[in-house]
Amino acid sequence: MNNAGLVLLLVLVLATAWLVAVRFQVKPDNNWPLLYYFALVAYMNYYGLAINPYVVYVAVISALLLRFEFMNPRLILFVRMIEVVSLLVIGYALAVTLQKALR
Repeated sequence: MNNAGLVLLLVLVLATAWLVAVRFQVKPDNNWPLLYYFALVAYMNYYGLAINPYVVYVAVISALLLRFEFMNPRLILFVRMIEVVSLLVIGYALAVTLQKALR
C-alpha cells in the first residue's frame, strides 16, 4: 500500500468513528454519510477485500434508506442501529488493516 492509500485509510478510520458518534444526532437526510460511503466503496474496490463487501452494502443501503425514504421514527431508529452496527464492523476492519499496514 502506498502513502496515498495509508492516508485514505487513516481518513476512513477517523470518518468512521465520527459517523458512528454523530449518526443519531444528525438529520436522516444528511449528505455527508453518502460522501463517506463513496470514499469507502472506492477504497474497497481499489485495495481489495480488506473489508467484507456485504457489510459495506448493508451500510450503504441503510444510509440510502435514511436519505431517500420517509419512514416512521421507529423504523428510522432500527435502520440507524443497523447502520451503526455495520459501521462498527467496518471501523474494526479498517483499524486492523491500518495496524497491519503500519507494521
